[in-house]
Amino acid sequence: MKSLFKTYKKHIAITCFALSTFVLAACGEVGDLGLSGAAGSTETSETPIPELDVTDPTNAEPPTPIPPATGHILFTSNRDGQMDLYMASADGVTVERLTFGASVEGSPRLSPDGNKAAYVSVVGSNSDIFVVDLNTKAINQVTNAPEKDTAPSWSPDSQRLAFESFRDGNFEIYSVNVDGNNLTRLTNDPAGDNSPVWSPVSNDIVFVSNRFGTSDLLLLAPNGTVSSLISSTVPENSPVWSPNGNFVAYQTFTNELSHICIIGRDGLNQRCITSNPGLFAQPAWSADSTSLAASLQQGNSYSLQLFNIVNVTTTEIAQPGMEPHGTPTWSPDGMRIVFQSQSGDNAELFSIFLPSMEFTQITVSPSTDTEPIWSAR
Repeated sequence: MKSLFKTYKKHIAITCFALSTFVLAACGEVGDLGLSGAAGSTETSETPIPELDVTDPTNAEPPTPIPPATGHILFTSNRDGQMDLYMASADGVTVERLTFGASVEGSPRLSPDGNKAAYVSVVGSNSDIFVVDLNTKAINQVTNAPEKDTAPSWSPDSQRLAFESFRDGNFEIYSVNVDGNNLTRLTNDPAGDNSPVWSPVSNDIVFVSNRFGTSDLLLLAPNGTVSSLISSTVPENSPVWSPNGNFVAYQTFTNELSHICIIGRDGLNQRCITSNPGLFAQPAWSADSTSLAASLQQGNSYSLQLFNIVNVTTTEIAQPGMEPHGTPTWSPDGMRIVFQSQSGDNAELFSIFLPSMEFTQITVSPSTDTEPIWSAR
């Protein structure tokens, strides 16, 4: 999948010697030899032969080496039976299994400090939230309720988790310490409140609620006040904060099709960055908060769409035989994107180096490898 370029440069110096008056020059012309004197003494006058530069004109100078990928990629896979959490080196050379057991693991979320990952563990019809320490590999159960606890989201200081829970008869937003202590109910409404996402720079939490008749984006302030960030006649979903905390990206739906839009934390500067609705997955922000990436299906065609919200440009990345699915993830330096590519019942992870548009396969397994998250550590 990688192209290797070599430039060969050959210099051939050809020197011709006059061995005697009876031997013709190996190179050069006969007129270069001269005879004089009664005794037949020989004086040779040679024309200097320039060095020949025989270079293949079709070869180019070697390209700038691609910097190696760093960090690790968290993902879920059923390569060992049920879905578990794994961690691969950024180049895919090493893969380590992080969770074991009969439960089904999913929805991994990396802590802001990069030391831990929260995930949802499902047993039967119940689900709880766990945290794995990526350094020690120790696992801690955070919630333990007879009803569903899902959709974990980290506080900026990596000390608490917000999540949705059905423990009180409908979905509400809760928060809890990473060790499972100090459980706090944050919303209390007969309607469903779900999909909390904690701001990376403050204690604001954006979440989805249908308390106004359709799914809207609401904002929960640190003092418990709930305000409307977006309320319209069409459903909004899949909120995700920009890393600098200035914007929230989201999807607005018409049946199965959606637009990808953004809105400021203050409720201003709302705009959709897609020209036409499509089968988009949830978008992912670049680390510098300037771009979004999302997978798109158009009929039988699949691609990654890159949206630069600063210069308002869109780039489509497509490769024959690749079918990007799900939410992609950016490398911390913004030079690569990892995504899931589907092929029948099999799914692998690939990365793309954006400056050269070079693809690299990260996982190789007859299984489903999905939900990638790039860690700087």
